Amino acid sequence: MQACAFCRYRQSKGLLVISIITNIDDYVRAWVAKRIGISGFGPSTAIGVQKDSQLIAGAVFHDYRDGQIEASIASDSPRWATRSVLYSLFAYPFNQCDANRLLVTCDESNDKAMKMNKQLGFTPEGILRQMYYPNDAIVWGMLKDECKWLKKTKKELKYG
Repeated sequence: MQACAFCRYRQSKGLLVISIITNIDDYVRAWVAKRIGISGFGPSTAIGVQKDSQLIAGAVFHDYRDGQIEASIASDSPRWATRSVLYSLFAYPFNQCDANRLLVTCDESNDKAMKMNKQLGFTPEGILRQMYYPNDAIVWGMLKDECKWLKKTKKELKYG
């Protein structure tokens, strides 16, 4: 993954460079699958997040049906979740795919994922018993109109 000229400039100034990468779905899908412990995904779209040309997070959007899409998200660093990155990750399912619901599922024993889901604005919706045997899975959901990452801030509303 080659860094753009602007990214190389920011790196030379010692500034943190976090950007979205697309069109390398197979690579990002494999990266996410490895981190969440599955063999892979079926038909899906993947979006990566890179810091200084290194993949640090990824989201795979899969199982689209009737206005609902599921996401699998993994990261190696908590520094991936900038406002602009989160806007991009949530704009894909809600704006580009026109989904009304976004779902994520995680092992109830994964405290970091449970905390992240809550901070991102997901609501716990149900339990899949022993999906991650012997642990249960928690199903989290978010509706398009609940997504705080797509709402404009007061500053954005003021200055367009």
